[in-house]
Amino acid sequence: MGIIAAIGRRAPRTRALVALIYGALLLGAVAMLYPLGLLAAGSTKSIADQREHVLIPRFLLNDTALWQKHLEALFNESLDALNIAFDSDYVMFADIPLPPADAPDAAWVPLWREFLAADRLPSTAIALGHYWAPQAGAFPFQLREFRRHLQAKYGSLPAMNDALGTDFDAWYSVFIQPPAYLFPYAQPDATPLATEFDAFKLSAPAWCQVVLSVEGFYKRLYLKPRYTKDISAYNEAHGTAHATWADITLPADTPPTATPQERADRHEFLTHSLSPLWHTNGRLHTPELAWRAFLAEQQAAGRELPAAQLTAPLPQFAHHAQLFRDNKPAIRRELLARNYRTVLDYILFHGRGIFNTVVYCALAVLLALVVNPLAAYALSRFRPSATPQILLFLMLTMAFPHMVTQIPVFVLLRELGLLNTFAALILPGMASGYSIFLLKGFFDSLPRDLYESAQLDGAGEWTLFWHITMRLSAPILSVIALQAFSVAYANFMYALLICQDPKMWTLMVWLYQLQQRSGPGVVQASLLLAAIPTLAVFLACQRVLLRGIVVPVEK
Repeated sequence: MGIIAAIGRRAPRTRALVALIYGALLLGAVAMLYPLGLLAAGSTKSIADQREHVLIPRFLLNDTALWQKHLEALFNESLDALNIAFDSDYVMFADIPLPPADAPDAAWVPLWREFLAADRLPSTAIALGHYWAPQAGAFPFQLREFRRHLQAKYGSLPAMNDALGTDFDAWYSVFIQPPAYLFPYAQPDATPLATEFDAFKLSAPAWCQVVLSVEGFYKRLYLKPRYTKDISAYNEAHGTAHATWADITLPADTPPTATPQERADRHEFLTHSLSPLWHTNGRLHTPELAWRAFLAEQQAAGRELPAAQLTAPLPQFAHHAQLFRDNKPAIRRELLARNYRTVLDYILFHGRGIFNTVVYCALAVLLALVVNPLAAYALSRFRPSATPQILLFLMLTMAFPHMVTQIPVFVLLRELGLLNTFAALILPGMASGYSIFLLKGFFDSLPRDLYESAQLDGAGEWTLFWHITMRLSAPILSVIALQAFSVAYANFMYALLICQDPKMWTLMVWLYQLQQRSGPGVVQASLLLAAIPTLAVFLACQRVLLRGIVVPVEK
């Protein structure tokens, strides 16, 4: 029966009151959904857009925003690597524009692709993108593919460790930092795993590969820190008249027309700053020189080349802009799901977190539905004289936070030798004063005539408890079960304190470990995924739970 009669609902004041109530509920729903939307949008973020606070991520609707996130992933979050490859001076990934399809440099893209297809570059000249995310803490596309490649090739983790001389303890931990082949300390094929990585990166899609630029490295990390980004300062120090930094190149040998300072810079750079992979006895063999040799061959063969200097930087910026346009759906899907795939890869293949959580939650719910109803039934059915004192004692257990009781519980379980066991997780929370108090009130509301009729038919206490009390208490038992599940599933601090062995860690402990090494995007993705089981249980039991709230009130 409704609170307001059907006739009373027709009154204008009543309708206005009902509309006001529904409006308040709607505002409350919006107030709850808005932060949830921000959390969902934040779960797709990386370093490039982590400062944005919008309900719909910009990269889903804006190609420029997607281009910037793609470049961040392509250069493994290194702005220096981007500026070296593109011979540029960008300050932030968010500052990089998406060039138009008909940009002047786009005319060089077909030639550049022919050059790459001719396989004139060694594997050390290719860098793999979408592989490493040190700040975001995600497992990018090519890192996941590299692990799948090793798993398919070697089968088991021990077999891979034996073959490559590694000691990884799980597939999720398989990783090799991309070798920095431009720097003087870099050596190719230093380990079998590095050899495997160099072979793997050549099979990656073109939108995940970048050609190293020795000239970009020379300007970005050697010349500009010394002479500033102002080309006039460089000209003054060297006695030259270059119009832009693009005019400065590194020929195979020192030009006879080079000034003394240019010769000194070149010698010091080759001796102390550049890997020996790119020069022999002072003679350079770089990707730029191979590219210019290819262009000279094409020109000698009578092919008409675009109107530009043959000494211009590598046309990688226009090349990757075109690759971006060709692979935009795949790039968007990868950046949208990357953080979620990171969390799933971590929790599914990381220890026994899923198994431990399922067992812990199942035992917690089962014991909560056995111990608490038995205690509440005894208080409600037999009504001992000390019932008020017992209820007061049960309520007093709610006055102490769990953090206060964790230390004595830990000491007790240690003395009993139960640490790092499921018993340690289950026993301290098996009985709940709040649950017993709630169940006792519900049991008191059940008709006493049912018990008397059953006793006349010869029913015993177990029959009265199981077939009458428990059958009629499904709504409130659902509430108790959901509470027990929520407490066990979300238990982190107690589970970490009692079970310090990683083999006994639950899902929340593993997620905490993941969050310590991850950026905001992965953290928010883990929070959303962790909330799904609780939400699914609530939606599945929603009707029964609402009955558990309404029925005791009506009675």
